[in-house]
Amino acid sequence: MRFHRLGQILVVALAMCAERASAFLDPPYISPANPIAGDLVSVSIYGGGCDLVYDGIVWPPPVTQQGSELTILLTGGHEEDPEFCYYNVGTHTYPVGIYPPGIYTLRVHWRYSTFSGWVTETLGVIPFTVSAAPSQQPIEAPTLSIAGLGVLALVLLTAVLRDLRRRLA
Repeated sequence: MRFHRLGQILVVALAMCAERASAFLDPPYISPANPIAGDLVSVSIYGGGCDLVYDGIVWPPPVTQQGSELTILLTGGHEEDPEFCYYNVGTHTYPVGIYPPGIYTLRVHWRYSTFSGWVTETLGVIPFTVSAAPSQQPIEAPTLSIAGLGVLALVLLTAVLRDLRRRLA
């Protein structure tokens, strides 16, 4: 029983001493959420603090495609020391491409440099479907011709005159 209480006290004490996590990159998502053929598909990542994705500043991130498998490799920075975590928190968006109708899988990889070399992590795998563009054929809709408009006006006028005669009688 003593060890149980000691464990609870230790958990509370350590929780009070813990630093706030400041390095984060949320799971990536695509926009538009439901692309159609001809739309530019982009990937967005929300993050910051000690993690930064800086592709697109000087060069666009490489996107490779093998069939319906797409891979984008983002380059960034990661800081372990909380005193040097000064990156802005925000959403970063990168274009992936324009694709024909079909089912695709986008793998989002992120790499950053350390003293021992490059570290590559997978931020997410996003399945998505590109729909066919809606057909641009004209849609037939019923309309009134001049004769139809005249008949409608005559029927309305007859109804109004009949209602007036009833009220006067």
